[in-house]
Amino acid sequence: MEQTLTISVAIVTRNRADWLRDTLDSITRQSRQPDEVVVVDNASTDHTREVVLSFADRLNVRYVHESQRGIPYARNTAVRSATGDIVAFIDDDCVASEDWLKYIEIPFLRDPRVGAVGGEVDYERVGDGTVEAFYNRNMGRAPGSG
Repeated sequence: MEQTLTISVAIVTRNRADWLRDTLDSITRQSRQPDEVVVVDNASTDHTREVVLSFADRLNVRYVHESQRGIPYARNTAVRSATGDIVAFIDDDCVASEDWLKYIEIPFLRDPRVGAVGGEVDYERVGDGTVEAFYNRNMGRAPGSG
């Protein structure tokens, strides 16, 4: 018998509707689709709600407003709102690779004692390279590790 788990993707956002669009678009291309996507709007004043609702025909997406500003409040709201066996967080300025959810699910399927997993984070060069320099200085891989 094949074991199945449900996955909720949780995204916290505040005033980054255009970046959020790219994040949500990457979720639509997952090889293992999420069972739901919970977007917690942390008191945005831009068009975040409209962006989230524009994905309703492609994702089982739910818009949740959290008026108390701050990432801890918004993440807690996301966890309370999610219904999946697994809650996979992605930031509103990230783009997920197409197998992101597939590889998150595997450890949970293999061992019921698994409580959390993490993964590789890559950056994309933008602007003057400030992000690239920060990444290399603070999060770069050791030589020869990949």
